[in-house]
Amino acid sequence: MPQTGNQTSLYNKLVITFVAIGGTTYGYAASIIGSTIGQPGWYQFFDLPQNGEPGYDTITTPAIATANGLFSAGGAVACLILMWACDYYGRLRSIQFGCALGILGGILQCAAQNLAMFQAGRWIMGMCVGLMATVTPMYLSEMSSPLARGWLVGHHAIFLVFGYMLSSWIGFAVYFSPNLEFGWRFPLAFQVLPPVVLLAGSPWIPRSPRWLMSKGHRDEAWSVLVRLRKSPNDPEDLVAKEEFYQIDKQLELDAKKLEAYGGSPWKAVVMKKSYRTRMIIGFMTQWGAEFGGPLIINNYAVILYTSLGQTGHMPLLLSALWLTTAGLIYNPAGAWLHDKVNSRRKMYMTGFIGIVITTSIYCAMISLYAGTDNKVGNAMGVLFMFLYLAFQGTFCNTTMYLYVSEIFPTEIRSIGIGWSLFGQFAATIILLQSAPIGFNAVGWKYFLLIICWSVLFIPAIYFFWPETARLSLEEIGKQFGDEVAVHINDATDEERAAIDRKLIAEAHSADKGPQTGVNDVPSSKSSQNISSEN
Repeated sequence: MPQTGNQTSLYNKLVITFVAIGGTTYGYAASIIGSTIGQPGWYQFFDLPQNGEPGYDTITTPAIATANGLFSAGGAVACLILMWACDYYGRLRSIQFGCALGILGGILQCAAQNLAMFQAGRWIMGMCVGLMATVTPMYLSEMSSPLARGWLVGHHAIFLVFGYMLSSWIGFAVYFSPNLEFGWRFPLAFQVLPPVVLLAGSPWIPRSPRWLMSKGHRDEAWSVLVRLRKSPNDPEDLVAKEEFYQIDKQLELDAKKLEAYGGSPWKAVVMKKSYRTRMIIGFMTQWGAEFGGPLIINNYAVILYTSLGQTGHMPLLLSALWLTTAGLIYNPAGAWLHDKVNSRRKMYMTGFIGIVITTSIYCAMISLYAGTDNKVGNAMGVLFMFLYLAFQGTFCNTTMYLYVSEIFPTEIRSIGIGWSLFGQFAATIILLQSAPIGFNAVGWKYFLLIICWSVLFIPAIYFFWPETARLSLEEIGKQFGDEVAVHINDATDEERAAIDRKLIAEAHSADKGPQTGVNDVPSSKSSQNISSEN
């Protein structure tokens, strides 16, 4: 039985790292509005009253809410489009299209001559982000070994928060520019760089082997798998043979089951109980993560720090430092922990427990000391904003994208992940549209929404979220009551050895992949009722 480390070649790591630039595209574009609304030049150019000036509540607040709302709406629409397009055109073409939208959206924002042009750029950039947020973790998951999937898919969250961090530091740096217009245009122009780099390198990115096999491109899928799993400890490419065999058999089994729904995955996600369950859990995973409050705190960090007595450049500096802790410590630590803890459920629940505690204390500090000269109280408020991110970044941000990239079978993966990320953007539309109005109307009490939601969400995860760690994407189906065609990672040593002997005996050669017409490979865990309804 081949146990070759984490079954991840150098080539696999390089591909994962490069494609994760899609996460940076997402993070930078989503976060840059937080720096933009901290630049005096942005308010002056568009003739918007600044905080404390007459008209701020009636003119500026709706403009900021619209910028956030259009961005999230664009993301939501893109997620719905990808439910079809990501399967029809493939993961790679979807990434390339997202890059093109990102370049266009960035140009429109940085070159905006009026507020309408700026808002149009936000909409298009939101569509780019919706594409990247959906297809990047999907692609990374399909390219990863189950033994290292937490770390590798976690690159999406790591690069995402790196984009957040980068936007904050650039926003802080240009705050000191004597050219006020440069202070807000340059950071917006910079958001074009990540999609340009990703688009330029995309011709050398391999297509997903699972998508290739689902479309009948078996030779190309085998070639990609061999390069991804290559190891000097596995000269016969047995790990790749196992994965190829398992994917092929699962696709064959799922296709037979799909016949009961007229061969339509769209009918299956509505009519098949286990698929409906996954769709609900996927949607709620992303919706729930956003109601944990990360974008509210990030996008309105400048306003929140100002309420805690910070002035001048300090809100921008604190925002940059806040995100730097996530980029350098929390998100990398969370991605690393996933393959050590081996429990998505425990990671997610730990994150929300921390969110409840830190947000509660943060609210107490705001309610008692906001608008006062009490330096200790205001400093405690800032401290618990940082501690909030320790839990959200380490345990929630890495889990949310990883989990939804795992729970759907290949035949409905694009539908399921697109729907799940639609839940994220739907939540952000509600939260970011209501947040500035809520802050003005009820102040710190708006954060009670985050606290109450998190308290309710923790038991929901405990009782209804199945575990997915250490299983291949094909084996995860058993956690939802579905039949698994071939067990590899959760098989006994004897069962796996029998599969390996059969694959070695029937392999054409090291570069042609295994035969997959074998029907008598023993596995005590395989169900026999192909037509059973779950």
